[in-house]
Amino acid sequence: MFLTAIIYIMGIFAYFTNLSLILCFIISVFGIIGISKNFVSFKLVLFWIFIFYLGFANCFFRIKTTDELLQITPQNLTLEGQIVSIPNSNFSDKTKFFFQTDKGKTLVTIYNKKEDFSDLKIGNYYNITGKLRTPFEAVNPSQFDYGKYLKNFGTFTVMYADITDVKKLDRQIGLKWKFLQNLNNIRYDILDTHKKYLKSPNIEILGGIVFGDDAVAPPDYIKKTFVNSGLLHILAASGMNVAFIYGFWFFFMNTLFKLPFKTTVITGMGVILLYSMMTGLGASVVRATIMILFVLAGKLIDRDTHSIALLSFVAMIMLIYNPAYINDVGFQLSFIVTFGLLLSVDLLKYNGNKIIGFLRDSAIIPVIAQIWVAPLQMFYFNTFSLYSVFANIVIAIILPFISFFGFVSSIISIIRPVSDFTCRIFDFILTPFLNTLVNVSTYFAKLPHALIQTTHPSIWQIFLYYIIILLIMLLFKNYSKKILYCVITLSLILIISTINIPNHNLEITAFSVQNADAFLIKTPENKYFIIDTAKSGYNGGKSQAEMIILKYLKDKGIKNFEGMIITHFDNDHSGGAVDLYNNLKIKNTYINSFSDKSQTSKNIYKTIKPLTLAKNNSIIYQEPDFEVRNFVSGIKNNDNENSIITSLKYKDFSMLFMGDAGITAYNTLKKDLPKNLTVLKLGHHGAKNVIDKNMLEDLNPQYILISSAHDDKNHPHILTLNTLRKSKVLRTDIHNSIRIIKEAKALKILIFDTNLKRYIKLYK
Repeated sequence: MFLTAIIYIMGIFAYFTNLSLILCFIISVFGIIGISKNFVSFKLVLFWIFIFYLGFANCFFRIKTTDELLQITPQNLTLEGQIVSIPNSNFSDKTKFFFQTDKGKTLVTIYNKKEDFSDLKIGNYYNITGKLRTPFEAVNPSQFDYGKYLKNFGTFTVMYADITDVKKLDRQIGLKWKFLQNLNNIRYDILDTHKKYLKSPNIEILGGIVFGDDAVAPPDYIKKTFVNSGLLHILAASGMNVAFIYGFWFFFMNTLFKLPFKTTVITGMGVILLYSMMTGLGASVVRATIMILFVLAGKLIDRDTHSIALLSFVAMIMLIYNPAYINDVGFQLSFIVTFGLLLSVDLLKYNGNKIIGFLRDSAIIPVIAQIWVAPLQMFYFNTFSLYSVFANIVIAIILPFISFFGFVSSIISIIRPVSDFTCRIFDFILTPFLNTLVNVSTYFAKLPHALIQTTHPSIWQIFLYYIIILLIMLLFKNYSKKILYCVITLSLILIISTINIPNHNLEITAFSVQNADAFLIKTPENKYFIIDTAKSGYNGGKSQAEMIILKYLKDKGIKNFEGMIITHFDNDHSGGAVDLYNNLKIKNTYINSFSDKSQTSKNIYKTIKPLTLAKNNSIIYQEPDFEVRNFVSGIKNNDNENSIITSLKYKDFSMLFMGDAGITAYNTLKKDLPKNLTVLKLGHHGAKNVIDKNMLEDLNPQYILISSAHDDKNHPHILTLNTLRKSKVLRTDIHNSIRIIKEAKALKILIFDTNLKRYIKLYK
């Protein structure tokens, strides 16, 4: 069963990664070896090949690749349809939900400064007027591919609207939607009652544990604290909660109330089903619910279950139902941790005192879970919580009480006449447990180096890590020198693979940030500069620097910068500066003015230290054969033309970054500016008046680089492109992120391929 599930997963993986031929070849080779060595029969190999193609075919026929809405984007329009997901309340001034129309499904974001979204309910029909757009795709290394993520839900577009542009339609809804709507109404009625007796952050923590992470938005400081302490998983309903709730139910019903065994099991199954539906059916909860239902069903007919086989079977069921589950982080984490714990069950066996056994298991289980989850945590979040194991050990005793009593009080609260009294009593009992949980999280989060930033492991490094762990577990069960030598060899290979060997190239990375600028420079001596920081977040959202630049820097382990150059204070150049400063060590930041009045500049003046006013024709950094030089035109009342212009020189390579400056600034500074450039980064995203024939002939660049958006009709401007018609033009709206590498004797131009998710050569 385990091997069958693995091969089925390989078929799904082949579909999503375009590796079908390679994986089919691997299966065939292992099949031939297995047949020749009499490990498996020919029929079984044929069956597994069929299973592989079944996984691939299930994806091919079930996963949609487009819909009618995608064909009409982008535009502003009115859509009529039905809300088909619970509106996400994990935000203060906005909510998100999936909206099904006759042309397809879209993810809608509704803004409301009054923070009231009570009129938006799952199952109801609405007219929504707003902006229909395509979700952003990963056009930079390390960038989260939002478009790919939404495809897992059969969604290819996003829509943005204000609450005033939403009109409810008077239509009847089906029984399924009535049930889900009533269940959701009950959930929020219960939470509203709990809010009378629980203060923040206790209400958010209880809401997350009992009803899922979309129930109540936790305060940012609490979320950060739980991240740093390694307890963030507690703020979301999980498979662990399912186990806690059934365990307590069985104890009370069978041991205290002496109900018959089968009655306890059957009622427990109902309790688990009710809990899973109230949480919104996340992958972890679904996995645990199906597993425990099968186990309990077996108990009712006196049949035992094989844990690994059952886990594999549940994985196949979920992936047959929805192959896109394979891309869900919660699905991956839930199954890998459960698999690790089941394999380690022999380590957990203890026949002594039950209390000692419980304390022993409470200490061992978090260690095992951390070992199995660590590489995935690094892969997705670039972090490792140093004290996570200890924090989870400390809260192991109190968390079951919070899970069970929070759920029981919520179930009793469905009975409206006693709901207020029930919540008052149970919340009085739960408050010290919740306070202890917060205090434990805060304590561990404040310890030195609580959250360690890690680089991004590759897929094959993760695969190698798990092979090593499996071999180590095999050593515990059956010691063998051959296995020991294999573990040592593979461990050395893994360690060596993590060593980053520095090169002595000059590397310039142009991030694709739409109509904005952001450039990362690695000097020959492996020092770093950043020129401009792209836009701040829309309507309080994350900045491009946080979503794109910082994610890339974390993946590469880059933390220290010699300098940050903010060419001027337009938001599309300086919007992410504060985010970068707060997350990196930056020696110097260069600006063009201390008197700018924009909100962005005020935040920069207040936060970033030290700030240095750029001087014209001044060298700010030098290495052998390499220099960084700033130029400032000093033009008054035109912030674009007064942008800091930066030049890089390395041997026979030269590059000029114009910021938003154009012809006017060039004419003012042309006697100082370098000529015969290798690359010219054109000003103002290729707008009008940023270059003319004389400027082009004078600077004589081999390549022109333009940072712009593909959906902007004015950038680059047609007149600018006409001037550059005979030039080699690099455009982030066409080529995505662009990397320029100057080696000792060669120049490489690379562009980011969105299918391969890596840079490929454009020019040599």
